[in-house]
Amino acid sequence: MSGVPQNVAEVVKQLTELSLQLAEATTQINEADVAAVNARETAKLAEAKAFLAAEGSVEARKSKAVVETHQVRLAAEVADAGVRGLQRTIRSLQTRIDVGRTFGATLRSEMNLAGTGAFGS
Repeated sequence: MSGVPQNVAEVVKQLTELSLQLAEATTQINEADVAAVNARETAKLAEAKAFLAAEGSVEARKSKAVVETHQVRLAAEVADAGVRGLQRTIRSLQTRIDVGRTFGATLRSEMNLAGTGAFGS
């Protein structure tokens, strides 16, 4: 989808495409959100298990648990970042749909005015 639509049919086509993209992004964010929850819980469980298995003082056990679970905690953070990225995508699509609606309304108004002879037609 590129360029500015030149008529109402093109506006409708672009809005339809954006709506389909929004629906797809919504499905993706729902799936990503579940994956992020699972990743966070996996990280919590791994850290708790590592803490319980470690030896030494409480602080040493905490530090060992953090070091040993770095990869699963990182995966959870990356999953959360993916959800935030999809949220930005959805907001962008919603804004583009709003702009398209406004553009379509303006185009229809201009066409109505042109039909009345207001522009010298």
